[in-house]
Amino acid sequence: MKDDRARLRRAKLIERVRGVEQRSAAAEAFAAEARRAKLAGISERTLLLGQAYAERSAIGDGAELRSALVLSTQLHALGLTAARQADHARLEADARLSDFVSADTRHRRAEEERRGLAKRLRDRRHGPDPVPARTSGTEFE
Repeated sequence: MKDDRARLRRAKLIERVRGVEQRSAAAEAFAAEARRAKLAGISERTLLLGQAYAERSAIGDGAELRSALVLSTQLHALGLTAARQADHARLEADARLSDFVSADTRHRRAEEERRGLAKRLRDRRHGPDPVPARTSGTEFE
């Protein structure tokens, strides 16, 4: 009986550890997805801003044209860099999501194992009613 309680206590500990692992993986997956979304937004806005500068029509002289072109080129380069970073962040977010799924699976398995062990111990403790002993003699009496 003491060994059964120790096994149940160990199963509960494993379940708690898996729960912490699951919550940690969920937080990391959420943070990675937030980084990806932020970088994708930055990339899109920077590329649009660079395009807007390139399409300006109210340019007074050559110096203004040159500065608008340089600014447009730099914004386009920054937008492409942010897009590459967003792609890398997407891969990172996918990896973190995969980690979360596996941690969730391990947590569920630990929870099911703990419940099964607790049920087996409860059933064994409150097992079937003992067969009443015969009063005396044979079954033909």
